[in-house]
Amino acid sequence: MSASLTNSAVAMQPGQGYEISITRTFDAPRELVWKAWTDPAMAKEWMGPRGFTPTEFTTSDQPGGQWHLTMVGQRPGSDQPVKLGQGGTVLEVRPPELLKYTFGWDSRASVGLADGPKENVVTVRFEEQGGKTVMHFHQAPFATESERDGHNGGWNSAFDCFAEFMLRVQPERKAAADEVPSELHLRRFFAAPRQMVFDAWTKPELVREWWGPKGFTNPVCEMDARGGGAILIHMRGPDGTVYPMTGRFVEFYPPYRFHFTSGPVDKEGRQILETWTSVFFEERDGGTEVIVDVHVTKSTPAAAFALKGMREGWNQMLDRLAEFVKAGIRE
Repeated sequence: MSASLTNSAVAMQPGQGYEISITRTFDAPRELVWKAWTDPAMAKEWMGPRGFTPTEFTTSDQPGGQWHLTMVGQRPGSDQPVKLGQGGTVLEVRPPELLKYTFGWDSRASVGLADGPKENVVTVRFEEQGGKTVMHFHQAPFATESERDGHNGGWNSAFDCFAEFMLRVQPERKAAADEVPSELHLRRFFAAPRQMVFDAWTKPELVREWWGPKGFTNPVCEMDARGGGAILIHMRGPDGTVYPMTGRFVEFYPPYRFHFTSGPVDKEGRQILETWTSVFFEERDGGTEVIVDVHVTKSTPAAAFALKGMREGWNQMLDRLAEFVKAGIRE
């Protein structure tokens, strides 16, 4: 599936707070995208970030009506369960192009939510574009930068679930072999404990053993595995060419998940491509399922080659990780 992302989380005018603007392109007709947002049975299949399951969703197709979502999941960086409720008032409905509603957290339907609802406004526009749908999402205002960032991550994770749901309901739609992806959603199962797999992703002495496509080595691998920590990896190709990559960890919750930005740099040290990557680790069937969501957030013409090989590169890296983990279990 082709799906593109632009993401802006910025401050509004002084005194007006902060806002989120997200644009995603989904390989699905607008009517189907609209139905998946507004039909309760379909919405329950994807709403909420990874790690959360919707248990109840109600809405109205009339201005002034109410909507409500309840979901259960885990606290960030913890196995402790949490129940959350959110809802508001429908302000405007124009099928299949516009949804506008108030958004607030419902402390009465939540366990672990200390304060009550802080309402703001969500506007979602759907644009038909060659059989695909461009979604423009906007939410504002937020009182603090941290509040905005938390919602920004949650919504992007929910839209990752939405992209996967669109694939499940359209099994006949497949990406063209020569299509250049702007986001990837990958799942791999490893017959190894979660902590072991998490360490393989975050300890530099382990990462250097498998990072990069087949035939690559990593003469430099430096990772400060914590929120805000820097990443520096020099990948050396089979022909001896070195490809420097820089990045940083945005959020870090061992051994459950982490998020990081990264990208290759040119000879002057400027990034020619930036991706936002989220990696989730879930215990399943005596092993660990790893979910990787990769989004291209910035690119230059010099990044064309890297973009074209992004899907195959990530699959080869995960193959190498599987071999590395398997070898570690045998030792």
